[in-house]
Amino acid sequence: MWKLSLLTTVISLVVASCAFDPYSKPSALRFQNNKQGYNQEINVNRDAKLCAGDTRDEQSCPIHFYIDSIESGKFYINNTAKYYLKPEVYNFKVKNCSGEKNCQSCDVDLRPDQLKDRNFILSVDAAGVPFISNNGHPLACRQQPAAQKPVVAPVEHTETIDLAADTLFKFDGSSLNDLLPKGRQEVQDVASKISTGFVSVSKIILVGHTDRLGSETYNQKLGQNRAETVRSLLVQNGVSANIISVASAGKNQPVTDGCPTVKSREALKACLQPDRRVTVQITGITK
Repeated sequence: MWKLSLLTTVISLVVASCAFDPYSKPSALRFQNNKQGYNQEINVNRDAKLCAGDTRDEQSCPIHFYIDSIESGKFYINNTAKYYLKPEVYNFKVKNCSGEKNCQSCDVDLRPDQLKDRNFILSVDAAGVPFISNNGHPLACRQQPAAQKPVVAPVEHTETIDLAADTLFKFDGSSLNDLLPKGRQEVQDVASKISTGFVSVSKIILVGHTDRLGSETYNQKLGQNRAETVRSLLVQNGVSANIISVASAGKNQPVTDGCPTVKSREALKACLQPDRRVTVQITGITK
């Protein structure tokens, strides 16, 4: 008698084990009620195509089926389900994931009541990407909008050019008539750089500088006049007068140490040459 009882128990366990198959039918089903208004019946079936690495008995790649962003079924191979929808447009989406972050999806917008065939097949392609077929043809996935690159506002920067006064002007000169040919060309080159190298220019500051020789008042005026002359020539070459401002630093912003050990007058003038200059500061957006 006990042998018969044991045999019955073993058979029951085997039957129960066979009956429990987590892959036998979809879970998380929604839209199952054929109620008023929900009269558009559709059939959804996943085919027998396994994801790479899966077997029939060890499936780690279910296709999650969504209707209007609501998860409406988790399909393993050969799973089938019916749904009842309204006669309106729905978004159907399929998604699968290998790991927590590596997910792939495809979604389509369609209206079931306008389709000849209301049978949908869920599958995966060779790369494991899920897709939906209808009437024997894969449905085109809705194109995701391209990620918009952040708009970076152009930033102004300031470029400084030093024009040597000895190249610009005759000795002790500061007017347009005192401009040397090479100096005139250098100012024209600056005007060309402004027009071709910048998208826009907001301001140009011209500052005249002198060496330490001579009085404060004399050098202040000399620096001012030289800067004014450079401004006039820039305007003649197409630079807007409205963006140019002029100043003089006189002998107060030398770039040399003043050459204190140089005794000869001519040698001292040569040593102080870097101090004699017109500084051009251009602020704008470069090309």
